[in-house]
This record gives sequence, structure tokens and C-alpha cells, in this order.
Amino acid sequence: MKNITAILAVLMLIFAGLACSSDETDKANGLVDEANKFIKEANTAVDQAESKGKEFDRMVGAIETEDDFKKATDFGNKELIPAYDKMKDNFSKAGEKFEAAGKLKVNDKFKEYLEAKAAEMKKRAEYAEVYKGIPKALADSKGKSDYKEALQKILDKAQGLQKEAKDLDEKATKIQKDNPNVMKQN
Repeated sequence: MKNITAILAVLMLIFAGLACSSDETDKANGLVDEANKFIKEANTAVDQAESKGKEFDRMVGAIETEDDFKKATDFGNKELIPAYDKMKDNFSKAGEKFEAAGKLKVNDKFKEYLEAKAAEMKKRAEYAEVYKGIPKALADSKGKSDYKEALQKILDKAQGLQKEAKDLDEKATKIQKDNPNVMKQN
């Protein structure tokens, strides 16, 4: 009887060891699902920022008086910056989820995918932060030409970050497409 108990104990330890050392793909997929929720929120904020950005641009184009300038500046600070903050926060949170998933025990290709998505979300958060400089550039400007010069620098930097994010997204999509059995498709 003691031998059977000892054998059962050893078998239980072996099974427990196998369970602990096994692949954590399900847990990683759960984190990816959470990341996708943050991406959805971020994309909603992107749409809001685009809409508010068009309104801001219209207001800036119509500046003729100090009051017009103040209205445009206030709109940028109260409407545009919070939309960019929401974008940044949600892209950052999505990136954190992808990064956490990438630290789990998963297939190497899945890990590579998760790392690319984490880096992509970091770039998206960075460009949201850069866009916050647009209303500040207006407030700090000494005139339209000064604002246009500052705006162009901001747009150039943001577009560079957007290109990097797009390249990372394409890399992740290729990994996912080339390895359909390694990860679930979104």
C-alpha cells in the first residue's frame, strides 16, 4: 500500500510539473483579447480626434481676432488634447497587454507576433502624444506663419511614427498569416 501511495504521489508531481511547464497560449490569448478591447477604445478616440481636429483646423483658419484665437486655443485644450490622451492611454494599455502576453511561455512565432504588436502600440501611443503638441503650438505661436512652421514639424514627426506603427502592424499580420496554426485569428 505504501508503494502505491508513493507511486501515486510521484505521478501527481509529474502531472503537476507538466501542467506548470506547459504552453501558456490560452492565457496569452486572453491578454490579446484584453488588448483588442483597448485598441477598439483607442480607435474610437482616433475617430473623435479626427473630427475634433477638423473643427480645430476650421477654427484656426478663421482666426481674425484675439477672441477667435482664444476660442481656438480653448477648443484645442478642452476638446482635442483629451481625445489624444484617450488615444495614448488606450494604445499604451494595449501595448502593455501584448507585452505581458509575450513574456508567457508561448510558441516563438506567437511571441514574435506579440512583440511586434506591443511595439506597434507603443508607436501609436507616441504619435498620440506628439499630436497633443498641435494645440500647444497654436497657443505658443506668435502668428500664423510661426504656427504653420511648428505644425509642420509636429506633423512630420507624427507621420514618421505612424509609418513605423504601420510597418510593425504589417510585420505582425505577416507572422499571423504565415503561421495560422500557432495563434488564433482576430
